[in-house]
Amino acid sequence: MQFTDSSFPVIFHFDHLKHDEDFMIHWQNDLELLYLVDGDAEITSDHQRCTFSPGQIAVINCTCLHSVKAINQSCSYYCLIVGQNYLEQQGIPISELAFSFQIDDPVLREKFQTICTEMSQKLPFYKSEVKSAVLSIAARLSRNYSCPTTEPFSQDRRLAMVKSAISYIQKHYDKPLTIDSISTEAGFSKYYFCRSFKEITGRTVIDYLNLTRCSHAQSLLLSGSCNVSECAEQCGFQNLSYFSKTYRRYMGHSPSNQLSSILK
Repeated sequence: MQFTDSSFPVIFHFDHLKHDEDFMIHWQNDLELLYLVDGDAEITSDHQRCTFSPGQIAVINCTCLHSVKAINQSCSYYCLIVGQNYLEQQGIPISELAFSFQIDDPVLREKFQTICTEMSQKLPFYKSEVKSAVLSIAARLSRNYSCPTTEPFSQDRRLAMVKSAISYIQKHYDKPLTIDSISTEAGFSKYYFCRSFKEITGRTVIDYLNLTRCSHAQSLLLSGSCNVSECAEQCGFQNLSYFSKTYRRYMGHSPSNQLSSILK
């Protein structure tokens, strides 16, 4: 996770997820909170899995693998990501705390609404208001919904292996990757690695790799910075036909159609 403004280490956005929509399981070093506002969702964080209803907040501790799935037709939620270094510089040692996963707190909901209003209106000094609300959220979590931890999160060897593989894929998706090269990087036998990866992420290694490549390809196409063949090459696809077929599978339409809709 990279923050475009180092003086404002906050990412906040609204997400709408359909039941059959792909959500790429991932992790980052920063604190993430998901505030559900519509529909029910199944949210996973490492070994924890709970059903969330509107008004509830999921706290994703630093470095935890997490995913979201809409239970019925769809779900909507606000996503707040705050830089770990920023919070620790403000005296909140989140790397030493384990926060509760599922929270129902009207004060935290009010703080989310404050952030939503400030981020949408962007009045003068809105970043200061947002950082103030973020610190209030972090302080309340630390006071009321945390316990000390003497060990880093997720020391399960399989989780550590999958996180290592995901990090490697995200950094090298544009290169010619194979299951052998990824399992070697993770430091485990191919059979054990593939089985564990599927059990934890719900996807095969190749499935995850292709989804990663197509997600990056979509961003390139939406930016209008390259044509379809250039996009395929930059995202690690060696065959244009295979790229088009794979992109259609994950995105629901061909890359050429995606590009045409942007150019209209």
